[in-house]
Amino acid sequence: MAAETSHREPDVLRSLTLPVAVAVAVVTFAAWYVTWATTDTVMAFFDPMAPAEPMQVALFFVLLVVMMVAMMLPSALPMVVTYHGLTRLEAGRPTRPADTVRTALFASSYFLVWGGFGVVALLGLIAMGILDPMMGSIPLVSAGALLAAGLYQLTRPKEVCLSHCQSPMGFVMHAWRPGRAGALRMGLHHALYCIGCCWLFMIALFVAGAMSLPWMGVISVAIFAEKLGTHPEWTRRGIAAVLVGLSLVLVVQAMW
Repeated sequence: MAAETSHREPDVLRSLTLPVAVAVAVVTFAAWYVTWATTDTVMAFFDPMAPAEPMQVALFFVLLVVMMVAMMLPSALPMVVTYHGLTRLEAGRPTRPADTVRTALFASSYFLVWGGFGVVALLGLIAMGILDPMMGSIPLVSAGALLAAGLYQLTRPKEVCLSHCQSPMGFVMHAWRPGRAGALRMGLHHALYCIGCCWLFMIALFVAGAMSLPWMGVISVAIFAEKLGTHPEWTRRGIAAVLVGLSLVLVVQAMW
């Protein structure tokens, strides 16, 4: 059922009006630009000689949220559009205009959770000595991160979490909560499924990709293809093969 629903996701995007599509494109472009323009600011946060003041931590969190908007907004759009459309309904019938405020709350909680995950993951990797943003990662550690991400693609937890992301209507109908507090809870709920689906993609980005824009772009495309592709199972396995292949390349390079 989830696979059948995933094939219909492009139809959701076709319901976008031109002004909304333009607005989404502008927000996505702006998020990518801000991410590019603030790379040095983000990296400076990891300087062990610099004091971690509350305002710096808050700025770091905000910039990671912006990074997640840049990477995840295109693939999250079908879920947001579906939720927005269903806010018009009362007892299964459209009785009012779609609620823009509730939709904004739904999307905001989704990206805030992703930003929080990014902060915790980065600081955790640094604390464990796995990642040193100033020096780069050890090739074999990067290979391990890519291998883990590739193998995770083939696991049952990945399949289950991805099925929820591929089926916006199924997720919204199952997890529906009324009101603005419900919108926040649903955004959180969806973010947790999405993190369950993509967390090792992000770990690979942090460890092997050093948070570079090209790596961010590749992972963003991979996530988009998984959620909206016409052959999700083959896409998932293909991404797994690429990640495992890249890990082997790094191992060979390290041995030489």
